[in-house]
Amino acid sequence: MDDTQDIIDFAEELLDEEIGSDLALSLSENAKNIIEGARNWQMLIKEDSSQTFGSGEDYLTSKDLPDDFFMDDEIYLGVETDDDYVPLDPVPFKQRRRYSESGKYSIDYANKKIYICDKVAKTYTIYLYYIYETPELALDTAPVWPKKYWRLISFLMAEFYKTGIDYDDINVNTALAHNKQALLLWSDMISWDNKLANKAIGGRAGFRGDKGGAVTDKVDLSQFR
Repeated sequence: MDDTQDIIDFAEELLDEEIGSDLALSLSENAKNIIEGARNWQMLIKEDSSQTFGSGEDYLTSKDLPDDFFMDDEIYLGVETDDDYVPLDPVPFKQRRRYSESGKYSIDYANKKIYICDKVAKTYTIYLYYIYETPELALDTAPVWPKKYWRLISFLMAEFYKTGIDYDDINVNTALAHNKQALLLWSDMISWDNKLANKAIGGRAGFRGDKGGAVTDKVDLSQFR
């Protein structure tokens, strides 16, 4: 497989039937989105450090989120030259006034804005780690994930097409429930992502705020499922 056309071709092989080009592309995009929305995939995490927060700014100061922002993963303020980093926890957008100086952050998802609920004496960089929204598929493009997992899109497309599943209200496990090969591939993709998450923290859970210091026991990977 080299592109979305190959993904569609495989779906048609599974169905032993040709799908109309517009419908096929729509099904492939919806299948991709369902898979990407199933969890916070490590492969979809980006860093944005284009925004700052400084003295004179407060919880009413909005900052633009990246154009491809989909969901926040982790945020902290930092001054690299001072080795000064402060992790922030989220609060609901409608409660940002209540937590106006709490050292937290709030996101207005409707308008793609972020607010820092704090006051500071110097200018910090806002380090935003977020799940990004991948580009829409075209016949000559491909998903951003490893090629070995692209067939999952084909399997989902086939299920949508032959069973009439409403893909606006479905999860991957349910859609692939009767396809052992697809479920094994899905399980392998999740296992791969778990390994990436575990590897990123050295297989151990650190205390929040530690800089490579004390660690606790091995990570319980169930938190990533």
